[in-house]
Amino acid sequence: MNKKNKNPFKTPEDYFDSFEDKLMEKLSKTESTIPKDSAFKVPDNYFESFNESLQEKLNTEPKIIPLFSIKKIVAVAASIAAIAIIALNYNWSNAEELSFNDLANTDIEAYFENNDFELSSYEIAEVLPVTNTEFSDFLSSPIDSDNLLDYLNENISDFDELNIEDNE
Repeated sequence: MNKKNKNPFKTPEDYFDSFEDKLMEKLSKTESTIPKDSAFKVPDNYFESFNESLQEKLNTEPKIIPLFSIKKIVAVAASIAAIAIIALNYNWSNAEELSFNDLANTDIEAYFENNDFELSSYEIAEVLPVTNTEFSDFLSSPIDSDNLLDYLNENISDFDELNIEDNE
């Protein structure tokens, strides 16, 4: 036989067929297997000494469990004190003041490109000082053709605007 299919719990053969008859036979006998005396007994002199033992138990000091343990209170107080010390020792005036020189040129260019001021080139030219700038300064540095093509690719959306063919 296979051990996996073996059932360790078995009932005798024809047990349930004759069960009712056996039960009726035992109940009909005058001798019962159930004891006639009570199985529960009170110990001797239990009620005479009951009041004394109860008073002893009531007079004992009860165990008091605190709602908040001292360890938790100390840990919370230490945490608050540490946070307060860190906050008081932190130098709040440590931040340096930013100036216009701290801004990167790319940030300034991005600001002007992303914000529309509705100013014409003539209005901008009126505001810019021309005292230290001469026309020869612009001519002294030659324009690289690659830079010129990159500029045109980025800034000109319609090449018909340039009128290259008409001006040749």
